[in-house]
Amino acid sequence: MNPNPYDPPTAAPDAVLDRTARAALAAAIRQFLDDRTSAFAFDEALDEFRNSSDPTVHFVAQTVWYHYDDCRDHMVTLSKPEWDYFQRLLLLLYSDHQIVTTSVRHWSWTQLVAIGCLAGLGWCIWHFGWGQHLLVFAIPFGLVSIAISFLRSRKRFAGAYDQVLTPFSSFGELSAVYRASVAFTKKRYPRDISKRRIRSRVAEFGLRLQFYAAWLLVSPIPLLVQAFPLTEIRTQVKMA
Repeated sequence: MNPNPYDPPTAAPDAVLDRTARAALAAAIRQFLDDRTSAFAFDEALDEFRNSSDPTVHFVAQTVWYHYDDCRDHMVTLSKPEWDYFQRLLLLLYSDHQIVTTSVRHWSWTQLVAIGCLAGLGWCIWHFGWGQHLLVFAIPFGLVSIAISFLRSRKRFAGAYDQVLTPFSSFGELSAVYRASVAFTKKRYPRDISKRRIRSRVAEFGLRLQFYAAWLLVSPIPLLVQAFPLTEIRTQVKMA
């Protein structure tokens, strides 16, 4: 299994720029995108970059973890937005720019809902006692927890253009890096990839059903996590 999949460091003013590591990581990503290596081999190739002293290499190696399956081997299976995101990551690796990340913690009304659900579960324990019957009480609270997760995921891209810019923070920033990276060439999305699936629809449905069933039964755990302030990771690209 992978290490923590998203723990990018904040780039310091004296952050290391490792061009050798950037070139090697870009080559590994190109091989995966060109169907010259599978997910398992790609995951293994990323190991040497996840603890890189170059924050940009570390960021890219950790971020691409979300876009392949490390439990079942497969060739590249990406949507058009995911493919374009990989192209922007490659652009970043071909440049001399650094990714700078900041963490912003904030509250929202969803935290209050999660806290209210935990209080409700506490009341059930106090009123009915401890026992297997609590699994039944956990189900409706689990539905609320799933709804909270769904609402938060819809707000992942807060800005109108975030989905076509990330990890860049503006079109000007993206354009500046693109003009400076003469060695980079964007590759078009192969349409046949859109037809690929890692698992059949039936298998995916079964796994998703198991996941949500477990979520309902252990709802106090995700609710406890959801009761804490949200951590938003913001990225900006600057000249090294």
